[in-house]
Amino acid sequence: MDAYIGKEDISVRFCDLIQFMHHNYEAKANAGEFVAILIDAILDDAALEKDSSNPIYRLGKSTKEAYYSGRLPISQKKAAVIAPRIEETKFAEFVDTYSIDALNHMKDKLSEYGFDVEPYEVGKACANILAQIIRRRADGLSDDVVSLNYQRMETGRKLKNIAPATIERRGDKLHISGEVITIHQSLVPDDVGRHELDYIRALYEAYAEKLGRETFTSEDVASLPRRYSENYKEQRMAYYSAVSIERSVRDIFDDGEDEFIRLKDDAWHGINTTYWKDYSDGYARLNAVLEKITSTTLDSSVLSQMRNLIGNLEKKGICHILVNDGVIESWVNIDE
Repeated sequence: MDAYIGKEDISVRFCDLIQFMHHNYEAKANAGEFVAILIDAILDDAALEKDSSNPIYRLGKSTKEAYYSGRLPISQKKAAVIAPRIEETKFAEFVDTYSIDALNHMKDKLSEYGFDVEPYEVGKACANILAQIIRRRADGLSDDVVSLNYQRMETGRKLKNIAPATIERRGDKLHISGEVITIHQSLVPDDVGRHELDYIRALYEAYAEKLGRETFTSEDVASLPRRYSENYKEQRMAYYSAVSIERSVRDIFDDGEDEFIRLKDDAWHGINTTYWKDYSDGYARLNAVLEKITSTTLDSSVLSQMRNLIGNLEKKGICHILVNDGVIESWVNIDE
């Protein structure tokens, strides 16, 4: 499919795109700064090596803020300077550094403007929209974009129709029959905040029991001794790494969700004997289970046959997903 037409009478303008991308951007940047950041992200590397290659930097604060708010469109002159230097792939990679939650939120925002894309396509879609906006402005046209004109990935594929061994993960990319798809990694937030997942509460219980405390909250994390602090960081990273795989295979393959369920079921049957043993405390149980899962072969799902897809970090993360699923209710109170 070469193009996707948005809903009738709905279009995305530069101000729309930059505002919802800024809202989901994790680093601090004011409105004017983010305009320049966004243009930097779509300029090719050769352009960025030149002095003053981004004409946005030469604009005053009020002009950049006017671009951001929509009071002014990007000037035709500035767009004409940027247009020949556009590299959509580079911008898509910039977007792919956003967290899983951010990408899902941006997917929903794109849907409001009529673009039905999957989370793994958000980077490509945003890059294509921005490229079209700049090229339209360079031609003296409005910055309204109503369609996507990049080659969209074929949907409806099933894992059983692809030899799993031909699928390989290289870093944050999944190589499938000549296609390269980004696996979206979520950055671990500095602060869990009010929306604590069950696996986080289960970790807090384990730390509380190990440290001899009646309670343990997010406010106590900063004071953890180093060995427990490092453990906590790894568990959160493991969880997000496993979730990124779960969501990616679910989005890419029709049967991806079923295959990940098989993976979780296989993991549970590999660790449950270790889980039910007696331990001095919940922290000891947690670490015994995590050690066991890294040596457990998960053969029930074809996902395990994909090269470099499920490593030790993802295996540990699956244990925390099992906590969120309610299969593992606690590392401490296992008989309640």
